Amino acid sequence: MDKAIAAQGDFQVLADTLALDAGESFFEDLVMHLAKVLQVEFVLIGEIGPDNLSVHTLAIWSKGEFGPNIDYPLKGTPCDGVVGNQPCHYPSDICARFPDDPMLEELGAESYLGIPIFTPDGSALGLIAVLDSRPMPQADMAREVLRVAASRAGAELTRQQVERRLRTSHRALTLLGRCNKALIRASDEPSLLESICHLAVEAGGYRMASVGYALNDPAKSIVPQAWAGNEQGYYEAIRLSWSETDPYGQGPAGRCIRSGKTVVQNRLRADERFKPWLEDAEKRGFQRIICLPLRREDGTIFGILALYEGQNHPDRSGDHEGDEVDERELALLEELADNLAYGINALRLRLRQQRMHHAVLKIATAVSARSGNAYFDQLAHHMVQALNADAAFVGLLDATQPRQVNSIAAVIDGQSIGDIAYDVSGTPCERVIAEGHWASQGDITVQLPTQYQDSLHGVRAYVGYRLDNANGDPIGLLVVMFRRPLEDAGFVSSVLQIFTAGAATELERQNDESRIMRLAYYDSATNLPNRTYFKEYLEAAFALAAQKDTSLGVLFLDLDRFKDINDSYGHDTGDRVLIAVAERFAKVLPGNCMLARLGGDEFVVVAEHIDNDGMRKLAERLQGVLATPFTVRRQQLSLDVSLGMACYPADADNVGELLKHADMAMYHAKERGSGYCSYDSAMGESVARRLLLAKRLTSALKNDALELHFQAQIDLESDTLVGVEALCRWHDAELGWINPAEFIPLVEERGMAPALGDWVLQAACRQILAWRKQGVSVPSVSINVAAQQLDDPQFVQRITTILATYGVAPSSIGLELTEGGFMKDPEQAIVLMKQLKSAGFTLAVDDFGTGYSSLAYLKSFPLDTLKIDMSFVRNMLSNDNDLAIVATIISMARSLNMRTVAEGVETRGQANTLRELGCDQAQGFYYSRPQSGEAFAADWLLANSLS
Repeated sequence: MDKAIAAQGDFQVLADTLALDAGESFFEDLVMHLAKVLQVEFVLIGEIGPDNLSVHTLAIWSKGEFGPNIDYPLKGTPCDGVVGNQPCHYPSDICARFPDDPMLEELGAESYLGIPIFTPDGSALGLIAVLDSRPMPQADMAREVLRVAASRAGAELTRQQVERRLRTSHRALTLLGRCNKALIRASDEPSLLESICHLAVEAGGYRMASVGYALNDPAKSIVPQAWAGNEQGYYEAIRLSWSETDPYGQGPAGRCIRSGKTVVQNRLRADERFKPWLEDAEKRGFQRIICLPLRREDGTIFGILALYEGQNHPDRSGDHEGDEVDERELALLEELADNLAYGINALRLRLRQQRMHHAVLKIATAVSARSGNAYFDQLAHHMVQALNADAAFVGLLDATQPRQVNSIAAVIDGQSIGDIAYDVSGTPCERVIAEGHWASQGDITVQLPTQYQDSLHGVRAYVGYRLDNANGDPIGLLVVMFRRPLEDAGFVSSVLQIFTAGAATELERQNDESRIMRLAYYDSATNLPNRTYFKEYLEAAFALAAQKDTSLGVLFLDLDRFKDINDSYGHDTGDRVLIAVAERFAKVLPGNCMLARLGGDEFVVVAEHIDNDGMRKLAERLQGVLATPFTVRRQQLSLDVSLGMACYPADADNVGELLKHADMAMYHAKERGSGYCSYDSAMGESVARRLLLAKRLTSALKNDALELHFQAQIDLESDTLVGVEALCRWHDAELGWINPAEFIPLVEERGMAPALGDWVLQAACRQILAWRKQGVSVPSVSINVAAQQLDDPQFVQRITTILATYGVAPSSIGLELTEGGFMKDPEQAIVLMKQLKSAGFTLAVDDFGTGYSSLAYLKSFPLDTLKIDMSFVRNMLSNDNDLAIVATIISMARSLNMRTVAEGVETRGQANTLRELGCDQAQGFYYSRPQSGEAFAADWLLANSLS
């Protein structure tokens, strides 16, 4: 073959082909000229598939003509040894060497030479292979020719991939922008869904797009709500479910709803789970399906956005269905799905408010127009109308026969029914009376009293509430029934609670309308307006501000560490604190503000006619009222608040944006620990960075790309090294050094603390062994333990197993626990600490003084050390309060036979004062910054051994 290369003309053509800029026929020209130069019958260029198990050909030359491109598996072929490895040369008998490769036999190949193709950074891309029906004994020059061709082919393949990624990102960004405009303009849910589907097809280049909702019926059906593109009766021909046990629930749609994560279904034919839909999908030219979850405000999944790709997708490589969806494109599509879900939720909330208004007006009409049993008859009719129900029933418990219910109003199919009396035993009504509220869907008719099953035939949903008197004793019940499955059971329950309150109030002869309105619009604990009132108030205030061209501000308030109070002192104490917080907030708000409680520890303020400066002053005032601790049941409890602010028209064009931006600013303030924060457009970039960091941190942890640095702990009396703290550090190849203050909160937020804790312990063990090999004395190494690690019942066994694997004794390791971590369940923490002490670990409380440790518990914890938080050490020479706190902690630790370690020591003056106060040890920049293991050994361990 080497002699064949002497054909100067063909060789020059090949050289020209490699030198020219790539065109559409680049790979075809390359295989043709390689065949001529090398005088072989067969040449192919192939790209490795995303599964790394197959090859997709980009061009084939076979006996003087181009062949059709194919996909073939690598296993059992000579190409398997080439891809990602080294050149392979089989001078003869190639079929005998690879009997499982039918293509060799079909081509009549005798010899083979293959060269791998790599990207410029060394990643495997594919290969170039030449085959001939004659032996190929000498191939040195041929190998060099193919190596040059492979290098040029790798550059071209890389260029094409980068170009495709850029096109897909641009297309996805364009689609996202147009869909966001549609979201802003949408006035109702059906038209919104239809617009998004049409845009996905027109702007996104998808063959079809649809939105489906997940039902809670027995089959757990997924019902399409809107679609666009090449549907052609697709949804009439198939069935979709999200049931884990149903074969029709194993497709991408069902898996997406169950997992709450995006599902990309590639290579439809290769996945057995897709078999029920394969024939119908192939008829319509679908090659890939992307299913994106749609979430409610509480995070639960209610549906999917499905995007169907075909061979004609503008940003994929021809008919190669193995092309992966670019991560940037997926992130943009997920943002689109999140925005769509937000729009759907906002429209539903608006509709729900309208229906709630309608229900309240119905009740108010009944109260004002009638009294006695006529009131309840009217009430039952209004319930049916307001909820689109098929039956409603209001009954009283019989005082003489406690298990019998007598009706005071009943409506079935729009008609009032005469008196009904029945025994509740074994009926849904028995559950309502026992539990206060009961709802069910399914075949309800068979559970109803026998004498009423005919008239209530086909009932599929039942919701009932108990009626209680002013003392809380049950006196009756109120029920609605439906012959259809409920799509919004939460709304039905919310409205029915209002009707229930109205009925109970009428029975008690109280002021019906005021009671119902208060339950609908006010928080029962704090007496503040609730979420419903707030949303309606904000809508009206926004409309007025837009009409009069005035400003409107929203402040979101979230109490910091309130969960610790609930966990440590109980929810009753937490409720009392919330009431006191609400009173303090209300006292400092001016007349142009409305305060509401959204739920939990979240509050909101709507301020009219206010600018950014006024918002800042208001935020500082609200923060200031929490400066004084709360006294609840003889407990002194301190709270801080994080505030986020946004103003119309500066920060938002509509109510949805105003709420979203204020909420974003609040979370930004909470993350920064800055107290309050005004919205600015850069926060969107901050959210994007958090998503990027979370993704890269997961990869760094998986690929062992983190580092441990070490900081010396010094005995203050002798000025000698007595310990070392291991600190996790992260240097990302693209982003550089990432501050621990930025990535550690992500670790906790994403539930990665147990995995990171295992890595830190393993890395610390490896470093200890490395230092010991250097022949130096290694002090105790302290590592931090996160609260999430303590939640693992196998935590002690887990870390002792790791130490045993490396042959490191527990006495070589000190565990530093945060107050918040063990004060969630102090009793369980005592048991855990005793287990750790028995295993041989030393225990320290990290950042002591910043949490809620109870002295009653502290003396029961088997601790060795209290670490004084640097926030007290930093200012103790200039702040008498901080100095007093440091002195108190040292004195208390000494009385409990515990050592003290001061963190953040930066000056000789701080060190001298700490020594005079009796502090045992210190660490900080004054002695040493955190160092790599090698640098720490050189500066401390080796230096000590030499001295």
